[in-house]
Amino acid sequence: MAGEIVVSEKPGETLRKWREIFQLSQKELATLLEVNPSVVCDFEKGRRASPGIVTVRKFVEAMVDYDSSHGGKVVNTMAGTRTNKAIVDIREFTSGISIESIIEKIEGEVLAGSEEIIERPIYGYTIVDSLKAITTFNAFGEMYGWSNERALFFSGVHYGRSPMIAVRAHPVKPRMVVYVKPKAVDPLALKLADMEKVVLVKTDLDESTIVERLRYLK
Repeated sequence: MAGEIVVSEKPGETLRKWREIFQLSQKELATLLEVNPSVVCDFEKGRRASPGIVTVRKFVEAMVDYDSSHGGKVVNTMAGTRTNKAIVDIREFTSGISIESIIEKIEGEVLAGSEEIIERPIYGYTIVDSLKAITTFNAFGEMYGWSNERALFFSGVHYGRSPMIAVRAHPVKPRMVVYVKPKAVDPLALKLADMEKVVLVKTDLDESTIVERLRYLK
């Protein structure tokens, strides 16, 4: 985490990404660091010189210590070993990328989701085998990587009911669900997406092409 912030082309945006992953406001992080909230704000907006490793370490240690004192949910997710065979590819972005940009990259068609939601950023994506994902529901949380503010791509989709039913049943929701080359999309999937305020998209690109196109996003 510290290394990612230090080497990032936009360290402020990367710092903000991690702050949001740890579900801390600027004021809360500033309190942990015993600094004025404007200091955190200035770093994130690039109004201060890029933070050095010592400063970054203070930021990281503050967030990790806070999370550990509240059950360690984020830290445990980061430390966990992925054994979920349903995952085809998983990646985190160094800063937020709009859902709209992702849709454009994958030549997607929006099936459900308001314009307001589509303008929001996501911080990663996971491509999963639809059948394996449903049959290994207990490991469903592993698909969210370090943040649920991401896109879940489901391959091997026939009508799209089961993936959205699984998303609805799980307590953690993604911001975006993408069906890869579905045979058709059941109206129930659209209804569930609207109920959960999840952007539902379909694409006719195959998995390898999607991975290739998303690889260059930061």
